[in-house]
Amino acid sequence: MKPLKIAKDIYWVGVIDWNIRDFHGYSTYQGTTYNSFLIMDEKVALIDTVKKEFA
Repeated sequence: MKPLKIAKDIYWVGVIDWNIRDFHGYSTYQGTTYNSFLIMDEKVALIDTVKKEFA
């Protein structure tokens, strides 16, 4: 998936996992998202990351 610009220098870089059906005890019949954010400023920060299979 391509990065999605949210605001100046802030991007959503997560993924959609269409195949997961159970997420920490919750039924997820339509999958789930792993929300990860890239902030480009004086220093670069990656907030939260995705499941290893999507890295």
